[in-house]
Amino acid sequence: MKVLKIVGIVVGVLVLAFAGIATYTYYKYFNVEGDYVANFIAKNPTKSAIYWLRNDSVQIEKNGDQKMPLASTVKTIIAIEFAQQVAAGKIRPQDLIPISELSRFYIPDTDGGAHPAWLKHCQEKKLITQGQVPLLEVAKGMIRFSSNANTEYLMWRLGLNSINENLGKLGLSKHDSLYPFVSALYVCSDENSAKGLRLMPMSMYKERADKYFEMLKVDSTVKEKFTFAHLSASVQRVWSDRLPGSTVQEYAGLMEKIQSRAYFDSTTQQTLETVMEWPMEAFDSNREKYARLGAKGGSTAFVLTYALYATDKQGNRTILVFFFDNLTFVENQMLQAQLTTFQQKIMSGSAAEQKEIREIINQVATVD
Repeated sequence: MKVLKIVGIVVGVLVLAFAGIATYTYYKYFNVEGDYVANFIAKNPTKSAIYWLRNDSVQIEKNGDQKMPLASTVKTIIAIEFAQQVAAGKIRPQDLIPISELSRFYIPDTDGGAHPAWLKHCQEKKLITQGQVPLLEVAKGMIRFSSNANTEYLMWRLGLNSINENLGKLGLSKHDSLYPFVSALYVCSDENSAKGLRLMPMSMYKERADKYFEMLKVDSTVKEKFTFAHLSASVQRVWSDRLPGSTVQEYAGLMEKIQSRAYFDSTTQQTLETVMEWPMEAFDSNREKYARLGAKGGSTAFVLTYALYATDKQGNRTILVFFFDNLTFVENQMLQAQLTTFQQKIMSGSAAEQKEIREIINQVATVD
């Protein structure tokens, strides 16, 4: 086990080093000037979509109505349903939930260490009482740490029908319905053939995912048959492609609804802010710059997505949503390495930096 940990650390360092070298190579040999992420969006229009709104004025919109896989950014929908059920008195955020109930849905090595990181956070903050955590912390762990186990538990607790019925109420006409997409990994494991999975009708795929979802509620031994390492990259690609999708335009609308503080009732709004505005709690620098900042991102080996809203101390309001799909390993790593800088320029950068981003993205797009 220690040897495996050491190997994992070495591989991680090599990945980061490789990403850094690749970024340098890209800049040097492809003559990239200015922001890397902005350049990528401009040069890869089939892989990118972005919606940037500042003080109600659209700064950038590219492929605004192009549906793309959401990855974990879709968990925003579950957070909204959670907050609304709290307001309706259907659930109580202070209710204690056994960690063992959440563990039913935890599949090791499939969430980038999100669930263990959340549990460690709960231990450090002394949020665990006799093996139980408040339901509110389960929702916060779904958004801040992106715990897949917490996500599927909340699908169970809130009800998938209720979650999906809310899509229409929120005006999300292009949004795919949610299903237990982590449980769907068991379907992929059973089939273990990218060709077979692609030929499988989506209705059957969802039905089989639902069956595993129901089994996990009562039988924790189901997990013993699954090993993520057995899934080939091509099978993982099919799983990624079949994740619920939507558009940057629709998610910008969602962020606007939350940011406005006028769309939801006061209890829903307060609960939603508690769950979504984790960046304010996590980083002192954000509290220095912003009055409010909420966000949710997601990724797979092929997908990278993010949606945020921010109000700075001067009252300037920003909505930023970007989706990337069909990424290579290097592209994914390079984008993730540069995203924080890109976001900071858009949210609190100088007028010159923001102008540069607009000019880069608005240049005539060409596919390399």
